[in-house]
Amino acid sequence: MGAFFYSLYGRMATVFAVLLCVLGAAVLALTNWSHNLYYQEVTQKLNKSLAMYIVQRAPLIERGQVNNSRVKELAELVMVVNPIVEVYVLDTQGQILAHSLPPETIVHTRIDLSPVLQWLSGNQNKIMRAQDPRAQDGLRVFSAFPIESEHKVEGYLYVLLGGQEYQGLTQSLHSSFILKQSLISLVALLIFTILCAGSIFAVLTRPLRQLTAQINQLGRQQAWLPQSGSAKQNEIDYLTQAFAAMAQRIEQQIEQLKSTDNLRRELISNVSHDLRTPIALMQGYLELSLKPNSVEQARRQYSEIALKHCKQMAKLVAELFELSKLDAGRISPIKEHFSLAELAQDVVQKFTLKASEHANTLSIEAPSEQLMVFADIGLIERVLENLIDNALRYTPNGGQVLLRLTNRADRVEVEIADTGIGLAAQDIPYIFDRYYCALKPSAFSQNSTGLGLAIVKRILDLHDSVIAVDSQVNKGSVFRFPLSKQEITSAQKPDESTEMGQSSRFLSIAKT
Repeated sequence: MGAFFYSLYGRMATVFAVLLCVLGAAVLALTNWSHNLYYQEVTQKLNKSLAMYIVQRAPLIERGQVNNSRVKELAELVMVVNPIVEVYVLDTQGQILAHSLPPETIVHTRIDLSPVLQWLSGNQNKIMRAQDPRAQDGLRVFSAFPIESEHKVEGYLYVLLGGQEYQGLTQSLHSSFILKQSLISLVALLIFTILCAGSIFAVLTRPLRQLTAQINQLGRQQAWLPQSGSAKQNEIDYLTQAFAAMAQRIEQQIEQLKSTDNLRRELISNVSHDLRTPIALMQGYLELSLKPNSVEQARRQYSEIALKHCKQMAKLVAELFELSKLDAGRISPIKEHFSLAELAQDVVQKFTLKASEHANTLSIEAPSEQLMVFADIGLIERVLENLIDNALRYTPNGGQVLLRLTNRADRVEVEIADTGIGLAAQDIPYIFDRYYCALKPSAFSQNSTGLGLAIVKRILDLHDSVIAVDSQVNKGSVFRFPLSKQEITSAQKPDESTEMGQSSRFLSIAKT
């Protein structure tokens, strides 16, 4: 019920109903007020000569004395004909000299003559009211005429129009049948108008409610859209938030498109450069080997160099193909439980010969248990190969590379540490970008495609794992990442709720 009053339709209907009720009450009050004024004006104009007729009927003051019998007789006669009038005889100061009413009902014995004198002066175009002797407050319309004796004003005949009888009758009419029926009719008319207006508002706001429902349903599927969860939020407020979210989303997508286009241009440029150099070298050495005067030893040397560049191109094309499939989401990890310790031993043995060629020490440090993890064994093998190959490439002769496995309660932490040339602090945030190469001596950058760490990052993203890097220049680097021991459901992924996990996923999405 509360949601209805906070909806746009509910607010419009409620405001209209309140305004209509206020307007009805105002119209009723204005009608009653104007009716009373109209009645008083008509009554005063119709009876403006009543006091004159009474005075001319018989002398009421003779030789300074009030003829009480005549006053009472005429007052009773007039009040029988018109019960709403009351007759008073006043002296020239406004003091009440005579009347035909019960004495105990008189509250004021003196009347302010200012309105009476204005009336007698001819100011009869507007409603004139004066005091009611039988009421504590309140003014009533009247008729007045001077009482003269021997051409001298001895007093005034004050005829009150709408006295106590009229007031009592008015109060009784408030509970009359006609008034009740009129009030009931007015209420029924208000209810009918409110219902009609509510139906019109419902029809007019239906498209808006349908649009809000559709966007809200879309918001349940798209996390970036706000959801209408507040009961105090109407459709306009929700659509305003949704529009702002959509505008922000469009801006983000435009930026992503720009970034993707820049990466595409950069990829084409880098691939063109990386392929042009070995192709040109291969062409040159093949042309030299085909010369008639070339000796067998030179031909063999040229062929070996050409073969080396062919392998480098094949590696570059393979890594580009692999990275493109990872970026496009075409690789889905086939996860299973396997022994990470055994896989690490196999990978270390594979690179032992390469490490010995440069007098480097490649070792593994792991507990005696098997360290079962739940992951794609082929992809994790690729991660270990890339990280160890990267560590050996940037470690000078006589250095050390260590693969360490640490057993935790719910995961296994993997570290690849080396004593190589290290990374500058400004390079660390970008080393997982494709083709990013920090400033290194040329001897350490040979045979590097710049795609190995980018592939590592994409594979670990598929396993909901975050890779971290600690590095110091000329002291070495440490790459570490966790692997879960059991299957992680969508409700159990801890990395998505952490700032580090969110930032890594955002960077991954932005780059792809």
